[in-house]
Amino acid sequence: MAARSGNTRYRGSSVTNPSSKDTDKPDNDAEKLQGQRRFLGEHICFLLLISYFVFFGIVSYGHRRLPTPKTNADYSMGNLTFIEERAYSHLKKITSFGPRPAGSKANEEKAVNYLLKELDRIKASASGAHKIEIDVQRPEGSFTFNILAQPLTHYYKHVTNIVVRMGSARRTKGRARALLINGHFDTVPGSPGASDDAVSCAIMLEILEVLSKMTQPLDNDLILLFNGAEENVLQASHGFITQHPWAKDIDAFINLEAAGAGGRELVFQTGPEHPWLVRVYSEYAAHPFAAVVAQEIFQANLIPSDTDFRIFRDFGKIPGLDIAFISNGYVYHTKYDNLASIQPGCIQRAGDNVLSISHHLLTSDEMERGWKEELYGQPVFFDILGFFIISLPTRSVTYMVWSLLAAAIGMIIMRDAKGFHGRPYFVSVIQAVLVILLSWVAGLVAIIFMGVIVSSFSRHMFWFSNPGPILGIYAAPALYAIIRVQRGLGLKMHKNTKAKTSNPWLAECMFFDAYVVIWSSLLALCAYAGLSSAYIPFFWLFFPVAIRQTVWKYIKAYRQEVLGDYTVLGIYLLMVSMPVIMSFYLLWVGLEVFIPIMGRSGSQINPEIFIGAFAFVGVIINTSYLTSLIQTFKTLKYTRAFLLGLFLTSTLAMFTSLGFPYSGDPMNPAPKRSYLQHTSRTYYDYSGYLSYEDSFLGVAPMDYLGVAPLFSDIPELKDAPEAGCDPEVPYCGLPYWVPVRSMLKKIWKLPAEPPKVPVPMNIKLVTKIEDKSKTRFEFNITAPDHMSVYISPRAHVNMTKWSMSKKIPKRNPNGVGGYAYIIHYGGGKPQDSWPLWIELEAGESHISSEPILDIAFAGQYKADFKYTPEIKDFLRRQPDWHFSVPIISTYFAYVY
Repeated sequence: MAARSGNTRYRGSSVTNPSSKDTDKPDNDAEKLQGQRRFLGEHICFLLLISYFVFFGIVSYGHRRLPTPKTNADYSMGNLTFIEERAYSHLKKITSFGPRPAGSKANEEKAVNYLLKELDRIKASASGAHKIEIDVQRPEGSFTFNILAQPLTHYYKHVTNIVVRMGSARRTKGRARALLINGHFDTVPGSPGASDDAVSCAIMLEILEVLSKMTQPLDNDLILLFNGAEENVLQASHGFITQHPWAKDIDAFINLEAAGAGGRELVFQTGPEHPWLVRVYSEYAAHPFAAVVAQEIFQANLIPSDTDFRIFRDFGKIPGLDIAFISNGYVYHTKYDNLASIQPGCIQRAGDNVLSISHHLLTSDEMERGWKEELYGQPVFFDILGFFIISLPTRSVTYMVWSLLAAAIGMIIMRDAKGFHGRPYFVSVIQAVLVILLSWVAGLVAIIFMGVIVSSFSRHMFWFSNPGPILGIYAAPALYAIIRVQRGLGLKMHKNTKAKTSNPWLAECMFFDAYVVIWSSLLALCAYAGLSSAYIPFFWLFFPVAIRQTVWKYIKAYRQEVLGDYTVLGIYLLMVSMPVIMSFYLLWVGLEVFIPIMGRSGSQINPEIFIGAFAFVGVIINTSYLTSLIQTFKTLKYTRAFLLGLFLTSTLAMFTSLGFPYSGDPMNPAPKRSYLQHTSRTYYDYSGYLSYEDSFLGVAPMDYLGVAPLFSDIPELKDAPEAGCDPEVPYCGLPYWVPVRSMLKKIWKLPAEPPKVPVPMNIKLVTKIEDKSKTRFEFNITAPDHMSVYISPRAHVNMTKWSMSKKIPKRNPNGVGGYAYIIHYGGGKPQDSWPLWIELEAGESHISSEPILDIAFAGQYKADFKYTPEIKDFLRRQPDWHFSVPIISTYFAYVY
């Protein structure tokens, strides 16, 4: 719209058009805008919505973009080219062996033999510049760390590691620095483990083949660890890093893992410290995908999982990169983790990245120089839509943060303007901050209310297989409440009671500055707490402030009716586009990771709490600054109607089949998971006599909904009793293989005969030596390849020594004396024998005629066993959307 001379009629009032001289002045005179009431049209709201869909499309493209797979036709001798077709052939062969739990024939024989055969072939065809050594290690050892915040002691014996070392054939002496790449070929029961983690083994084989054909020798050695007992809770990697003679030469490692299948692989842990590793990744990864916020979430134990990265970091004291596939987490540890879940291009993508990074580290002095660098803490790193990485030292980011904070707050303080009703401007900004915070409270209340409604009607996890309705059920009510509160209170705050007019643009300016204050405060808190993820509030502060200051004169021109509504829209989109895109990018990753995790996060926490919180954070972040515009609209009735319609539509859909949580579609699975334990229990009293025995088929659902969704297919579950905690025996009398009772407290019991076990478990008390207040027990245990031992000293009795370690670990709850120590055993043979001794010391308060020890032994048969009739019947009747992990368990409890 062209400028007009003289008096100009604005929408809603008549004001004098400012002179050109005034137009050129800096806009520090918001008070001069009194009376100007030019409003935006509501169609801008819908254009904003369309813009957000465009932003979402950009993010979707970034997440789904995969390289074209290379085939054998693309291979050229001597070129550093990763070939997906060759790696896929390895993957196809390894997964053809089926599930491969440690100790099973598929894992210890078939997979091992195939890997050794391929390694021998690669060694035979390697260039003469390289020396390749192959070693099979079957270590024995023990260690203790926390799992799910509970201490667990591991003991392993005869687990399998295949270790390969390739170095220069010309090297004759001296220490060779080495890079370790680790992947595991074992799986959990019931899963072929294509992505977790056979694909990593296939990638490692292909990398070795490519590098072995190079005619130039390597400056540093490459060590590949094909790990045969990662799913035993990281046992094989511990055996390698603490016992193998090559481990001392390793300067850095790359750990390859999966928490999903296919898609892009994410760098979600680095270091500790050693920022040069992130620098190498940022410079040499062909398809980068990394976020320090993922590391902070993972290391805060918000994800119920762990990787060999922890073993190499804590026991090997070496830095590394932890890289995992995260897409389609629904298939993780299920039968659906098969070849069909691996999209074309994802192997190529991971292979290109790992090969490029490895080649640089192996042919340069980067590792040597890296170890000499100053260790200045965790670097801040993140990728921009997968195109490139930004990696900055912590110190540099600190300077940038405090400089930006000073500039942002200075901008507000230096404004030459009056606030509402003649108050100081900054006071009015603080009022606007309080309004925004109050609107957020209203949005949170709306989400809590909807969570109560969802729970009252038993519609939990309606979003599990289809997250779309989260927008209508949770996000729409929250945004509606935020708009109502901010607009209602905002109009009251800036209304000029004398003239009975209001200045919407003064309100817009103050609410914008209020968001600056909020993001500045959040950024300062993150910086003070030392959080590397402070880059998120940095984005939300830097771009809006910088662009606002740069293009504010165009907003002034709009108020003078020189420019139209679309200019304001363009300016606002310019301010928020980068922060919104980056926030969408992270929210996508968060939803992709955490929604499938809700299907295996246990029965104790209502998942609606998490999803509601996720929706709330998404709304308040991505509508920041934009809601300051609501003061400038004459009406928002259509916007509110749209939000209400979205809410009603989603609510109706929730009560239809669209709201059913699970899916058994092989191409888009979202299964309900349960452990199916055919269990027998036998208790012996202090006199050594049998005191109790029973057997049952235990159904332990891994999500919040319990067994209720199975009632129509397995009706006897309706009346099935829960296996509660028996306080008279160690760890509740339930054969948990790891201390997960905090997650899986609810186990339903179906009647069953005692199961027949493939190999018996034999517990023998070899000696019992008493010396005053001290007693030493020595046991010989013959057990299957997986078992747990629960040691529970009575009250006033302490365990002072044991055979597992020099240091006694912390206690677990749920023991007879109030606590228990838990040993998780994993073996590479179907049956093996091992010793255990413990020393106890009774306190003065202990009565000498009373028992001092309760101890239980639980055998877990996870592989190479025949399904019992009860397991077969359950599997036959379960719906296609239900995935069971069948296990046979035996539990023997003794009192001494």
